[in-house]
Amino acid sequence: MTLGTLQYFLLASSLLVTCIDPWTLGSDQPPTVEVRVERNERINRNEVRFRVSVTNRSSVPVFLTGIIYESTSLLDHVYLEQQRVTGDWKIVVPCIDMPPPHVIKLDPAKPKIEDLVLKVPLERVCKVRNIQLEGKFRFRVNYFETEEQARAFLKKFFSKGGQEAHAADALSEPFEIPVANK
Repeated sequence: MTLGTLQYFLLASSLLVTCIDPWTLGSDQPPTVEVRVERNERINRNEVRFRVSVTNRSSVPVFLTGIIYESTSLLDHVYLEQQRVTGDWKIVVPCIDMPPPHVIKLDPAKPKIEDLVLKVPLERVCKVRNIQLEGKFRFRVNYFETEEQARAFLKKFFSKGGQEAHAADALSEPFEIPVANK
């Protein structure tokens, strides 16, 4: 091998290494998903409207569970949690914890925005239908590093340990719901 060929090979190899995405090499850094509350509007004493943005901040796609309806995808499992007096968080909505049937790909830097309405008493079949719209709340979204993980989660959801199969949780900053106008 000539010196010129060796230099070319070394240069090409170093360029290739700098261009490879670290996720393809099995980086130990998990993908990062951001959940932001863009709107938190109290309509009346028993109704609040939210706009929640879910954005993939990593360089590779992540996968969420949701519903695909006539070419639109909805994130069905955007959980609203309320902080209890003990400091832990309890899911308020959805009160029926069943996974939606589809897997939604969330590409990097492309936010998925959901408009959500919370009405008390809760409209679904819930053990507790009347919740207090006071105190600290946050939104949580489960996400997966691969589509296969998301599909496995949907298959195993009701089996032992299936509900803990998600890769990670993305949490919004805690917030309070504005006081109702009287």
